[in-house]
Amino acid sequence: MSIVNEELPIATGHARSKTQDEDSLKLEPVRGTVLIVEDDPAHRELLVELLTQWGYAPLPVGSAEEAEFAVRNKRMDAAIVDVFLPGRSGTNLMARLREKFPQAVLIGVSAMSDASMARKCKGLGADLFIGKPLAPEKLAQALQSRHTSWH
Repeated sequence: MSIVNEELPIATGHARSKTQDEDSLKLEPVRGTVLIVEDDPAHRELLVELLTQWGYAPLPVGSAEEAEFAVRNKRMDAAIVDVFLPGRSGTNLMARLREKFPQAVLIGVSAMSDASMARKCKGLGADLFIGKPLAPEKLAQALQSRHTSWH
């Protein structure tokens, strides 16, 4: 018996047929790698949990410098970037990520969520800007969008 079978909860006390076992083992493919750049450990962990539940492969880091190192030799499908980070800013990072990953969806986030911040992020390559606290439904919708900016 495989490890996956052992981890599956058994709903009833009677034996399951082979067809039922095969159906329960069908795993959803990973939707893609999402870079999470958030300096607050609690917010970062919350995002990791959400993205994992939604079928993404989260790549969490706490600074712009860590983010660049993390994606140096790795593919990234999307990024959630806090605008205000210690050290180099999130806006600077978004511009660099846009150059390296032209098709990735870039989402800027900040507690200072005004129209000028949204314009600044979009001008630097972000596809979307979401104010904090993040609404899970807005984030889910943003991750399912496609990169369409002129960058």
